Amino acid sequence: MRSMLAAFALCLGLLAVPAFADDAAPPKAVYGALEQVALTEAQVKNYIEAQADMQAAMGDAPSDAAEPDAATMAKLEGIAKKHGFHDFNEYNTVAGNVSMVLDGIDPDTKAYVGADKLIQRSIDEVNADKQMTADEKRAALGDLQTQLKGITPVKNKGNIDLVVKNYEKLSGD
Repeated sequence: MRSMLAAFALCLGLLAVPAFADDAAPPKAVYGALEQVALTEAQVKNYIEAQADMQAAMGDAPSDAAEPDAATMAKLEGIAKKHGFHDFNEYNTVAGNVSMVLDGIDPDTKAYVGADKLIQRSIDEVNADKQMTADEKRAALGDLQTQLKGITPVKNKGNIDLVVKNYEKLSGD
């Protein structure tokens, strides 16, 4: 559920980032284009409250579209405003900043350890996996190494505290 929520937040939160549509672009291209801002408690609360409406609106969008159509974007804009955001771009910025922190929270301890530590843990798990073929390991490790190289550090450390505080609501756990 956490992975699905994080993927959804990234999709919604970073729709306006041109590099996001390029599947070959490393994660740094996505977060590198994100304006990192200091989140407020109200923004995080509004973001949490908007999730059900945003998911419902995205359910209407064609699944193979790189970006939602105009009608869906109009719904998303309205939902963002309904939930206290100036516009969908502000919602995007908040979603991206929340997702950036969520990427670094250990789901077991619910503490922020950093995305680099979690990716390294995954690398270690792949290396230790005896059931994966050599080709599967090579592909998985290549993807993980690309992710590791593309990590953008969280600039606003206060965002970490806000997201960790609201982790249960944000992750669906």
